[in-house]
Amino acid sequence: MHLPFLLLVLGSSVALRSKVDQHHKVSHVDSNKYSIAAEKKFLLYDVNFGEGFNLRRDVYMRVANTVRLLRESGENWILVLPPWGRLHHWQRMQVALSWRLFFDLESLNRFIPVMEFEDFLDENRPIDQVIYLQHYEEGWGTEYVRKFDERRCLPPADSHYRKENDSKWRGWFYSYEDVQASNFKCVSIQGDSGTLKDLLTHSNFSSMTSVMVDRAETILHENFGDVNYWKARRSMRYSKDLVEAANVFRDKYLDSDDENDDTEMVADWRKERAKRTAKGGPYLGIHWRRRDFLYARHDQLPSIKGTAEILEKLCEKLKLNRIYLATDAPEEEVNELKSYFGKELQVFRFTDTQKYNDGQIAIIDQVLSLRPCCTLHRSYESTFTFRIQEDREILGFPISSTFNRLCPDNIPDCEQPPKWKIVYK
Repeated sequence: MHLPFLLLVLGSSVALRSKVDQHHKVSHVDSNKYSIAAEKKFLLYDVNFGEGFNLRRDVYMRVANTVRLLRESGENWILVLPPWGRLHHWQRMQVALSWRLFFDLESLNRFIPVMEFEDFLDENRPIDQVIYLQHYEEGWGTEYVRKFDERRCLPPADSHYRKENDSKWRGWFYSYEDVQASNFKCVSIQGDSGTLKDLLTHSNFSSMTSVMVDRAETILHENFGDVNYWKARRSMRYSKDLVEAANVFRDKYLDSDDENDDTEMVADWRKERAKRTAKGGPYLGIHWRRRDFLYARHDQLPSIKGTAEILEKLCEKLKLNRIYLATDAPEEEVNELKSYFGKELQVFRFTDTQKYNDGQIAIIDQVLSLRPCCTLHRSYESTFTFRIQEDREILGFPISSTFNRLCPDNIPDCEQPPKWKIVYK
């Protein structure tokens, strides 16, 4: 149950406050049903610059479920997709890339209504309100409570937005220099998708028709791993062009296709049903993360030679002679890895950087890495392979063939990753 909002009057300013029961429930209604006469409202969001491609995909699910909750309350909210670009892990610092380059927008729209930022700009400018989310300066306190308060801006918020002479607010706005906002507030928040929904329906913001929430990674999933988590995740089908590129590569080099591998997907994700019958193709899939992990996770990774020994033993055990390698390793490290294999073991990579950008290659890597038979080995605590594990759950692979990791040389029986299994109801 939601407790009433409390307005705290501090001098001449009004601070907003919400404390919400952590076990509140929402009704189960179709989030895409709303009155045709209802006024459209637009929710935009952005994420901290340092966050990578696959963490940003996770933030999308959190915000998408906020929009689902808003629509279940009877309001006609539409999610505006933040253009991709300037990501830390991408070698080419491209900006303002559309979601349709990576994902199937028709599939996304089957969960909640979404639109590209360029389409939003055709109808709306400036943005009514920017809400910059930040953690509480004093921390969580003695217990975790869902809440939000309008607070003074903490660094780096005070340097990310500026008020111009025309009284409009300017900021990064995905690299679009002519975009501006009418209002700007910093809000300290502690909570999840439901807490953000409560913030947006608070009287201070309820009259706004376009709201941008910056630092959206600050909020958590309302119920991680529940049916609505998986609905949002299942809706995130990849671009048909990227899937086709991966399929052509599978057929040519890996002797793999959906019919023989039992990895065919129904056209509409809402018609998917639980299964554990996927076989996968006759190759071993490996995500071998190097670069930043050599510094951040050095003691959790095998050496190059140790990696080769693990893969060679697995291929021998499973009677496989092909490996698909998804990696950020420099070419010299890839060549060293391959030098430890016998001539009968072939290593394949997708490297068409002329036709595809870094994010598209990452998705093609994931499509090819999620469809091998028998086993998938991952780098420790990588969101890249966490997304692959989710995709293998959606395709219906056996649990034992999905949740595995590469162990460091000195801990051959290291702890394996947790098994987050798909739910449909």
